[in-house]
Amino acid sequence: MIRLRRLLASMTAAGVACVLGAFPGFAATRNHVATPDTASAMTVSALSFSTRSVDATSGSATIELDWTMNSSSPDASGFGGDIHLRRMNPKTGAYIGTELAVNFDSQGSPSDGVTIKDGATPASATYAWTIAVPQYGATTKTTWAVSELKGGDGAGDSLDWTAPQLSAFPRSFTARTTADQGYPSLDQVALAQGTQATVYEAPGQGATLRYQLDSQESKSGVYGGTVVVTGPGGRTARGSFAIGWDWSEGYQGCGYIDWLQRQVLDCAVPLSLPAGLPEGDWKVTEVDLTSNAGVTHAYTGLSEAAVHVTSDSVLSASGFTFTPSQIDSWHSPVPTAQLSLRPSGAVGGITSVQLTNWGNNANQCTQLSTTPTVQADGTVTVPVRGLPRQFSCLLTGLIITDGNGDQAVYGSSLGAPDIDATLSNIPDTVLPTVDAVTIAPDTVAADDTQTWIKLTIDVSASTAGVNGLDLYLVDASGQTHSIQSGGVSTTFSGPIEEYFTLPQGTAPGSYTIGFRLQDQGYKTVSYGLPGSGSQPMPGGPVTLTVTDPAATG
Repeated sequence: MIRLRRLLASMTAAGVACVLGAFPGFAATRNHVATPDTASAMTVSALSFSTRSVDATSGSATIELDWTMNSSSPDASGFGGDIHLRRMNPKTGAYIGTELAVNFDSQGSPSDGVTIKDGATPASATYAWTIAVPQYGATTKTTWAVSELKGGDGAGDSLDWTAPQLSAFPRSFTARTTADQGYPSLDQVALAQGTQATVYEAPGQGATLRYQLDSQESKSGVYGGTVVVTGPGGRTARGSFAIGWDWSEGYQGCGYIDWLQRQVLDCAVPLSLPAGLPEGDWKVTEVDLTSNAGVTHAYTGLSEAAVHVTSDSVLSASGFTFTPSQIDSWHSPVPTAQLSLRPSGAVGGITSVQLTNWGNNANQCTQLSTTPTVQADGTVTVPVRGLPRQFSCLLTGLIITDGNGDQAVYGSSLGAPDIDATLSNIPDTVLPTVDAVTIAPDTVAADDTQTWIKLTIDVSASTAGVNGLDLYLVDASGQTHSIQSGGVSTTFSGPIEEYFTLPQGTAPGSYTIGFRLQDQGYKTVSYGLPGSGSQPMPGGPVTLTVTDPAATG
């Protein structure tokens, strides 16, 4: 069900983006919309609702909003834009909850309940929007008002009207609603996916904490909220979110949003911390969530894991080095290397060295233990290993912890100082060398496709060994005929034994054997094949004689 809801939300946003591509009047002016007090050839000459009140308690009520767009520009080619409705606090007039909004276009097909009335011209058009009125409100009476109207005429003119201009029209209506005094649930609050529990504060730049939460409100829906964190000395910081509407993305601002915002998933909430804070832990101590009906509930007594913020001013390290920096990954098992570093300011020794990121090669290298070993010279080491065969791993994330709980952070993936340490395999420099080649039997009848012919290739030691073989017959004219190709057991030195049968349809004659060897680094070397790139067979050509078919009695 969650996957379905996420898909529907994604489809809604994508659909809005596609529809907007067909808005010539609006798209042409979206990037330079005039402010309300800027002179424009455009104006709104009428705006009203079909009725001043509606009963929405059944959940099926609708109301029609009409408005007329005009342009005095002789180049006007039609209108495109969006219009927004918001709930209003009956006492203060402040807007409440997520807006209702829709795009309109005088040249495209009607959509999302918007139609164009008869008589429209490129310089004047009247729109009608049939609005499904939400059933729930803060009380049994909810006031809705047009909060913003944006548009362009395709000739470079535009407007962006809000309450000061729209109040000249009957821009509001009242709805009889079912009172929703409930509040959004807090189903989860946690660190955002991919976020480490240790954050680096660059000198003078502060730090950003990132959380995500899940919430539900089954009636009016979730509008927004605030995450409060408390750090060293009782300092607090806040980060907020609110579900809004965007002309290109639709309803967004909070991860995955269900219909009418009744469920939000993976809602991202960033929190900014000022620069110069002391090192220490920050914990979520309160989450305030607000419904679209304007009801807020504060969740306290939370037990989410702490985030440690550090500027590397208490604990630090230097001298990051892999020993050895290159390991022989061609042989199995792959040897272990040690990451070494020299800590400074540690209290109670270094208790953990955690490698968190290997740059673009995250799956090629593995840390074998986070528990460090203290060496005689004061450095500490942790074991690491690369994958078999070819690899190169640039370390881009590292968290060091001491016995006092202080931490130091390094690596570009964590926004911290670079580590500049790379672990890689030894280079593949010595290619396979063939010492001798034999074949048995060396004669076979042209119609004998059942006899197994054994080819033995003796190779000398190479860096990456041989693990692939392409085998060919070379006829008297120098043409090659593929026999077979594929992998072989990895061989660094010694014999490679390959069995094959005569390919069906081979004509009688004298043939030589040619082959191409491939090593684990995907480098190749050829023997006995035509062309200057192939080496001659040691001891001379290896010949296979194909005789006429045996006579039948």
